[in-house]
Amino acid sequence: MKFQSVKGMDDLVPPEIEKWQVLEQKARSFFEAYGFRAIRTPILESTELFSRSIGEASDIVHKEMYTFEDRGGRSLTLRPEMTAGVVRAAIEHHLIKEGEPLLLYYFGPMFRAERPQAGRKRQFHQIGIETLNTHSPINDAEMIMMMKDFLEFLGLKKYKLKLNHLGSEEDRKKFSQDLVRYFKNIESKLCKDCQFRLTQNVLRIFDCKIESCQPWIEKAPKIKLSGKATSDFEKVRSLLNEAQIPFQLEPKLVRGLDYYTSLVFEVTAEGLGAQDAILAGGRYDLLIHDLGGPQVGASGFSIGVERLLTALDQAGVHLEDSVLGDTVYVAAIAQGEETCSFYRKIAQGLVDSGKRAHFSFSKGSLSNHLGRANKMRAGYALIIGEDEWRAREVSIKKMDSGVQKKIKLEDLTKGFKEF
Repeated sequence: MKFQSVKGMDDLVPPEIEKWQVLEQKARSFFEAYGFRAIRTPILESTELFSRSIGEASDIVHKEMYTFEDRGGRSLTLRPEMTAGVVRAAIEHHLIKEGEPLLLYYFGPMFRAERPQAGRKRQFHQIGIETLNTHSPINDAEMIMMMKDFLEFLGLKKYKLKLNHLGSEEDRKKFSQDLVRYFKNIESKLCKDCQFRLTQNVLRIFDCKIESCQPWIEKAPKIKLSGKATSDFEKVRSLLNEAQIPFQLEPKLVRGLDYYTSLVFEVTAEGLGAQDAILAGGRYDLLIHDLGGPQVGASGFSIGVERLLTALDQAGVHLEDSVLGDTVYVAAIAQGEETCSFYRKIAQGLVDSGKRAHFSFSKGSLSNHLGRANKMRAGYALIIGEDEWRAREVSIKKMDSGVQKKIKLEDLTKGFKEF
């Protein structure tokens, strides 16, 4: 029997995995420099956590969650997103302190039972941040500025930022009433999913991708913002304009999760086809209290890792280059039982030098070894022939310049520093 990975859940193998490792390292160093701390939550959570936070009428809860009963009869779900789990953990571990923002970041797999296609997997990965116990539109603008800095830190220059505001609780209630009246008159023209959304949460109709529903969605009423919502949204836009961050207003942008309450935003990139959103987020001022915590506001965003890496590739940014350029190809030409301790000392020297290594014990010629080193884009070749082994030496060759020198084994770390 030939086993294969589950459809829509891909293996990550070399050399693709190097991109992911560099992205994780860059995300960690960037967000920690901004004062964020890492959080890791379980892949499995109580099903009710997601149905309560995301919303029964959302496509995620209605159609896409991987849910099952465990041996104790408890309903568990593979997490389809991360915010609800982060909020649950922050409440459970008493991380939210009065008057003190809680800044958290995460990296991990999510699961949704969607039809696999380019940019949409059943197991996908997200990098995200959550700012808990924050209230100000200034915080929202600063979060978007940080997001922009992160994308450009990675090397992504071309993208579009879309903004919308869902108003106050009273604004959303009035907006929902207007939408129900409008869509009720054309209910028979809507798809089955939209007819269901109409009875559960009419805002979810804006999530619809069915072509026949789009003309009716385009003609739907727009939300009317009240005083504070208007001033908050104007403040965000003013600060983004001052920072010279371009954006476009998108009144149909509501996001696919019910917990968003005011500002929402999305970032799209070129070259991704229909699934072009690489990042999305917004403010969720009610979620912490709804899940049993204090009445404090919060906001955050998440990045689709697979789509982001594709966008970077399309832009000519190859994150793996920095890793491969520091990789040492070890051409282990001298072989035999008596060489084992010698290679162990080389490995320790590479550890001390902070290098990655690829050991090749192929019996090919030196030119064959160097050809393989070039093919894998290694930065260095470490050549150990019979002469080097007997002299307790190694030959280091810098692949881009062709410069080569011999050094004593005990000087390996020093030799890399002096290259």
